[in-house]
Parts: sequence; C-alpha cells; structure tokens
Amino acid sequence: MRWRGGRLTIIVSALAAACLGGTALTSVITARGSGHDAPVQPTIVEAPAILAAPAAAPAATTHDCTPVSTTPPPPPQSLPGHIDTLTVGGHTVLADVPGAYAVLPTTRFPVVYFLHGSPGAASDWLGSGSSLPVILDNLYRNGQLMPMIAVFPDDQGVTADDSWWGDDAVGDSVESWLVGDLVPTVDARYRTMGAAYRGIAGLSAGGFGAVNISLHHPGAFSWVASYSGVFTAPEDLFGAGSAANSPQLTVASLPAPERTPLYLGGGADDTEFLPDTQSFVTLVRSLGWAPLDTEVVPGPHGWQAWQVEAQDSLEWLGGLWGVDLLHIPVAPAIPIPRDGCPS
Repeated sequence: MRWRGGRLTIIVSALAAACLGGTALTSVITARGSGHDAPVQPTIVEAPAILAAPAAAPAATTHDCTPVSTTPPPPPQSLPGHIDTLTVGGHTVLADVPGAYAVLPTTRFPVVYFLHGSPGAASDWLGSGSSLPVILDNLYRNGQLMPMIAVFPDDQGVTADDSWWGDDAVGDSVESWLVGDLVPTVDARYRTMGAAYRGIAGLSAGGFGAVNISLHHPGAFSWVASYSGVFTAPEDLFGAGSAANSPQLTVASLPAPERTPLYLGGGADDTEFLPDTQSFVTLVRSLGWAPLDTEVVPGPHGWQAWQVEAQDSLEWLGGLWGVDLLHIPVAPAIPIPRDGCPS
C-alpha cells in the first residue's frame, strides 16, 4: 500500500444576486443540515443593493451603441446542493442532491451510497468531522468529480452495535433492505443512471458492509470503497453465517468479469484495523484485481484518516467515470445584441 497524505481545504461559497436588464435575479442558499458534530457554518455573502429602474428615456432617432455589461450565470457544477430526508422501510435516509440537479432537468445523475460505522448514524457524514457534502461540492467545482447524488442511510440494527449492514443471526436484514428496497426507491425518486454509475462506500464497519454487499450482489454497483474497513464478520452478529459474510474468505470466489473498481484505504496509526486492510489488500492483489487503488494515510481510526481517504477515493472515481460525464459546460457569456450598431 502506498502512503499518501493530504491537506483538505474546505470552501463553502454562496451565490450573489445578479442584475440583468433592470430585472433582479436573487438566489437564496439554504445550508445543508449537520450531523452529530457542530455544523459547518456557511459564509454569507451580502447581495449588492438593487437600484430602482430608471425612468424610460425619450425615444431616440439613432441607435444607442453603448456596450451593455452582462454577467453570465454560474456554471451548474458550482451551485450549492441540498439535503433531502427520507424514510424508507423504517430507516432514516439522507440524500445530498447537487445544485446541478435542479438546473439540468433532463440530465440523469450517478449515485454513491455511503455507509456509516458501528455504532453510528447517517448524519455522521454531515458533521464537522466529515463535512462530506462540502468535500463533494469542492470536487465538483474544481472539475475533479461529476455532480452526483450522495445517499447516507441509517442501518439501525437490532443490537447497540448495529447490523454491520448485513443479514445477520440476531434478526437484522439490512443488506436485503438496502439492495431490495433503498436502491429501487432512490432510482424511482431521482433521475439516476442505474447500476453502471452506482457506487457504494463505507467507513470501518461500513467499509466491511460496502465490500460484503458488493460481493453478494455482483452487478448492483460499479465502484466500491472501504475507508479503514474490516473484512471478517463478527461471529456474535453473524453466527453460522460468519464465513459467508467475510470478504476475506469470499472474495476469491467472485469471477473476474464481475469484479468492480475497488478502493482500500487505512490510517497509518490505526493499530486495530489497518492490519485487516493490509491483509485484504495482499489477497486481492494476489488475485490480480483491477482496477485497484490502495493507500495508507496519516491518522488513527477516525475522521483525520477518513476525510483524506474519502477525498482521494472520490478523485479516483472522477477519473474512472469521467468528470464531464454530464456534459456540463462552463456558462458562456451572453451575446450582446448589436441592433444595427457597427461591430
């Protein structure tokens, strides 16, 4: 595994009012919700005062050739998104919808599902420790990732340790719910692109869940990422099904044509979980798994490492799926009518 660090700059921007031809166009930005940590406060940009339209000038007998100043609208990938809250099959689900979704009404979007750790909640991805929606917005704005719908479900297991996103021996059926209920619901509610542009990622137990679910359902996802995950099922949850739910034991049986691009990351100071990731990396490399991206980043088993792993994996995803997948152009300048004036 290669070692890679990185410093993350989080930029939160707001749209300002634009004035065109005497008509005021004002956009109001609503900040996304926050998770268990303190919310990331947006930077408020005051809109400039809009002057009253001047009285109509007397009719002129010659053309007025004074150049008209215009400001092009912002490109769709720079628009802020919003958070939808859904309830699907008794589970709370948060969906981060990019700003481009509203202004491109005929465009379909990729989807990535992000699975929290155990114990944990969907809102963990929105807190100041993660700030994943802000990371996503910056990647869109910088042209490193196409705008996508990011889905954050709650696994809400039977036990205090949650379900590890599985169909386990203590009565959870979260894997079946996610694949059989949540994915179809998201595809029905939003304009999505189907399995060819559907990914799944997770941290810690969520990283276990992402890999385990993808191995059980070949073709359901086209990209998988584990952030400091584990690859052996806990026997106290899965009982006799532990072996069938341990990627360390099942990954070799997946036919090569059914393999998906796989990202595996871990924290350099994560003494408890990094050895599990390194063992799994050794195994999939021995299988000739490709495409494969692996790294060790600074930090322990926590957000210091997970933020970097998430950003690096999503930049890699942008290279795999293409950042211009949605063909979003930078808005051109609005043509100025010449109205008979010499050029």
